[in-house]
Amino acid sequence: MNAYFDTGVLVKLYCPEANTPEAVKLVQRFQPPLPFCHWQEIEIENALRLKVFRKEFTPLQLKKALVNFQEDIGGGLFKRVSYDMKDVFRVAGELSGRYAMTLGCRTLDILHVAVAKVIGVETFVTFDTRQAAVAAKAGLKVLP
Repeated sequence: MNAYFDTGVLVKLYCPEANTPEAVKLVQRFQPPLPFCHWQEIEIENALRLKVFRKEFTPLQLKKALVNFQEDIGGGLFKRVSYDMKDVFRVAGELSGRYAMTLGCRTLDILHVAVAKVIGVETFVTFDTRQAAVAAKAGLKVLP
C-alpha cells in the first residue's frame, strides 16, 4: 500500500510555499493513486480558503487551486480508501492515551496517523514534527 500524506504536505501542491518543491518531490516518489481519507478533502479546501482570509492568496488563485485539486482527485492522483470509523477512533484513542501528554500532538494529527494505521500503509509523510513523532511511535516509517 502507498504512503499516507498529511494534509500539510498536500496543500503545498496547490499553493506555493517555501517547501513546495520538497512536497512535490515527496509525492513523486510514490505511485498514484495516493490513499485519501474523507477529511483530507475538506481540510485541504479549508486551508486554501484560509489563505484568502490571511491575504496570502487571491480569490482567483483559490479558484484555480480548488480546480486543480478536484482535477487531481478525478485524474487518479488520489483514491478514497475504505475504513471503519470505529477502528480509526479506537486507534486514535489509543494513540492519544499513549502520546498526547508527552508529545503534545493535536487530535487531527492523531486521527491522520490512526487512518494510516487502519488502512495499512507503512509510510507516513509529514512536515509536522509532533505528528511525525506520533507516526514513528505508532510504527510507521516517517518521511521526510
